[in-house]
Amino acid sequence: MAIYDRGPSKTRRQPMAKAEFFQIAGITPELEEFISDFVKRPEILNSMPLEKQQEIEAQMDAVFSLLC
Repeated sequence: MAIYDRGPSKTRRQPMAKAEFFQIAGITPELEEFISDFVKRPEILNSMPLEKQQEIEAQMDAVFSLLC
């Protein structure tokens, strides 16, 4: 398992596979599935209930906050 290190003075290990990147980034399997579907069909976002859209948004915000 790779460990993501944000320290500028330390060597970083690059993910070797998409699944490893998702794990490092904290992307859950459910969010991974949504991202894959969304890339293929962006209109699915508008067809989701508002509650589900907000849940996805919260998960993505959590992932982005870990990466910044």
